Amino acid sequence: MKRLFSIACAIIAVVFMASCAKEGPMGPMGPMGPTGPQGPAGNDGYVNVASTTITVVPDDWYWDETSWRVDFSYDAVTSDIYNSGVVLVYMESNDTWRQIPMTFYYSDYDNQGNLIYCSSSLETSFYEGGVSVFWTENDFYDGYRPEEHRFRLVAIAAGYYAAHPELDLSSYEMVKETFNLAD
Repeated sequence: MKRLFSIACAIIAVVFMASCAKEGPMGPMGPMGPTGPQGPAGNDGYVNVASTTITVVPDDWYWDETSWRVDFSYDAVTSDIYNSGVVLVYMESNDTWRQIPMTFYYSDYDNQGNLIYCSSSLETSFYEGGVSVFWTENDFYDGYRPEEHRFRLVAIAAGYYAAHPELDLSSYEMVKETFNLAD
């Protein structure tokens, strides 16, 4: 059995070396061709950091038993990012980007005119290829569909995140400056 394994390894090595030869089945390799045209400009920032901004309108949200939900396809959430990186989600509120998860409180009136206190919580989850945002009212009522909002998604590879342990991730402005992100 060991001899058969050794012979198989030798054959694989010979085939591999032959495939690396400078001469193919048609003859010797020709000269290098001309340089191709310049490709389109890429995104600003680091190679292993990506960001995008998405506007969500009321009809984009759907009810999923206890909360309103919206799903974003986001190719920057690769298997490496999913397994060991960081995905940050910010929502624009009063011209400021606020990190999710977050809860905000407000007051309203019920059907009898009584003042009631309410809260809305936003949470996120991410998966390979996308991000979900969940909007939950404290009474789990589905009568209020969230309005139009802008979200900013940032995906950071583990090595780049680890290189900046002092970074305040709750501040989009600091994240933007640190990783040279374009708006």
